[in-house]
Amino acid sequence: MATVCVLQFLLGLSDRQAAEAVRCRIDFKYAMAMELDDPGFHHSVLADFRDRLTEDGRADRLLDLSLARPRRPDSCASAPRSAATPPTSWPQCVT
Repeated sequence: MATVCVLQFLLGLSDRQAAEAVRCRIDFKYAMAMELDDPGFHHSVLADFRDRLTEDGRADRLLDLSLARPRRPDSCASAPRSAATPPTSWPQCVT
């Protein structure tokens, strides 16, 4: 859910748009390590996740975990970079 929230923020999506993107965009499914046929979730789950995140400093712990992960020697940050250029646009969901 944290990954979806970050993508939602970066792309300026509403909860409904983010949930729809999880259902039909390959880049969202890839970022969340989901199967292509995964049905996704209801948009209200994002608001519930954000509410739970505000309890007991959970947001700070999540941020600490995500900042610490790239420092691990076995993380992908230490993998060699490819010269490939990322795509400039991703397929959009057609509804």
